[in-house]
Amino acid sequence: MSLPDATRSDRVYPLLQNLDLENLAFATVQGVGNTLNIEEMNEDELRRLVLVNLARLTVAGEWNGLLTAATAASFNAELTSGDDINSTYALNRVDATPPFGANTGNSGTTSRNEPMFVPFIAPESSTVDSIVVNISSAAASACNAVVAIYSDNNGVPQTKLGSDATFDATVTGQVAQTSVGTITLVRGTQYWLGWTRSADVGFTWMSGSSSNIPWMGPTENLSSSWLVLWIATGSDNTLPASITATDLTPRGYGRISVGLNT
Repeated sequence: MSLPDATRSDRVYPLLQNLDLENLAFATVQGVGNTLNIEEMNEDELRRLVLVNLARLTVAGEWNGLLTAATAASFNAELTSGDDINSTYALNRVDATPPFGANTGNSGTTSRNEPMFVPFIAPESSTVDSIVVNISSAAASACNAVVAIYSDNNGVPQTKLGSDATFDATVTGQVAQTSVGTITLVRGTQYWLGWTRSADVGFTWMSGSSSNIPWMGPTENLSSSWLVLWIATGSDNTLPASITATDLTPRGYGRISVGLNT
């Protein structure tokens, strides 16, 4: 059976024509296919959709099967999305949701120059509109708080998604930064928060209570209390575009409070 004539597509190609395969998310392919009825009149469009997804898998390197969205582990619990309840509570507090979050608390953590990373599970498939933090004690001189979202590769952060969210650390209070580039999350998929400061200037982030946060798994002995991963040298005051896993070591510093508007 020959493939359908690509010039006569009424749905699949027109809806996807402005996207390249490298940035085509599984959720987008799924959205196009959700409204196609399985009937003879849609046979050509269904075959086109399969062809596009095969090409996407080839480019993205996701050959775990046609039914998997990515190589990252899928978290099966149903997390509550802020978009699904009263609009007053639309901020997804990703540093405090299962399985990595715990008591949110409001204790502060002193900034350091080394970039730090913690994992989170996306509560919904959507694009990030803004990243939210709270500066509880201001910097005395010019300095930015910097946050980014990374993809996951076998349980460690890998590639920065979108761009840095930059916050003026000389101003206190909760702030939403909308200049974050294009970050598309897939529900149930693991990602990483990365953060640092732009200069060696002290200020305090709002953070969760470190006494009630799950530890990172790897350790050298059972008496250690490692709560984050960090890059000890070579990337001070900046968040790298990609991360080499062997550069990461665990540390006991607190996790900053981060919310996502999606």
